[in-house]
Amino acid sequence: MPVVHVCPWAELKAVAGRVRPSHVVSLLDPEDWPETPAGVPAERHHRVGVYDYAERVPGLVVPEEDHVRGLIEFLRGWDARTPILIHCWAGISRSTATALIALSLHNPGRERQAAAAIRLQSPVASPNRRIIQLADGLLGLDGRLVDAVVEMGPSRSSWVNQPFEVPVNLWGEKAL
Repeated sequence: MPVVHVCPWAELKAVAGRVRPSHVVSLLDPEDWPETPAGVPAERHHRVGVYDYAERVPGLVVPEEDHVRGLIEFLRGWDARTPILIHCWAGISRSTATALIALSLHNPGRERQAAAAIRLQSPVASPNRRIIQLADGLLGLDGRLVDAVVEMGPSRSSWVNQPFEVPVNLWGEKAL
């Protein structure tokens, strides 16, 4: 079964070795540039160099529309038949926002269920609201992705997340 895996940067090599993803997304500060994990073709490793802020900060590269557009294009290129691994520095904000976008792209109209599935697997997940807001607009979701994050409720405080995974199709014949 295809799965979206999320982890912090410190766990990237170990998780990639265990799950053998076909695609990897790295969302890190612009000066951080991780190596492509062994077994993943370079063209299947998408890097987004942005700081983890939900608002513009003078002098810092924060998520902008072009970053999120490129991210969506990359996620659309993943056919959801193989594992994908998404990471950021802590595995809490940028990566969980991206995981929610990936799940939403492959389960149209089920943004709430996707967010609930992430919350179920990760009590510390706190999707970056700027990334979510930009993706919502680019995908024409009329606030559904933003609302799904709000409905997740508050996250448990933590400096770093544990690796977690969410099946791409949680719902099959049963709703979550």
